[in-house]
Amino acid sequence: MLSVETLQNNEVPDAAQQAVRDGFAELIAVSMGPDGAWLVTADKKYFASAPIVKKKSTVGAGDSMVAGITYMLQQQQPLQQVINFGVACGSAATMNEGTQLFTIEDVQQLYEQINGNK
Repeated sequence: MLSVETLQNNEVPDAAQQAVRDGFAELIAVSMGPDGAWLVTADKKYFASAPIVKKKSTVGAGDSMVAGITYMLQQQQPLQQVINFGVACGSAATMNEGTQLFTIEDVQQLYEQINGNK
């Protein structure tokens, strides 16, 4: 029988990092919803805070975050920028109703905000 442990928010990055060290993946992203997201490797942890936005729907937010992460990995960007952009995409998706996709303008604004440029 599979045993599932409940982790406290502060335990999540260490647990993800242990999963990488145990060989389950080379890189793990963990969404913490409105609390931000972690991206971890075997030896590094990167965190991006979620910006405060007027949330209309969470449909597609996780998929949008994964799309942003995938895009930035494909562009061979530094891992801190990868998770920052992923969080920007996921957060931008929540700004639209229903299943509407995010706009690139919203993503760019939020990405700059997460990076501390605004």
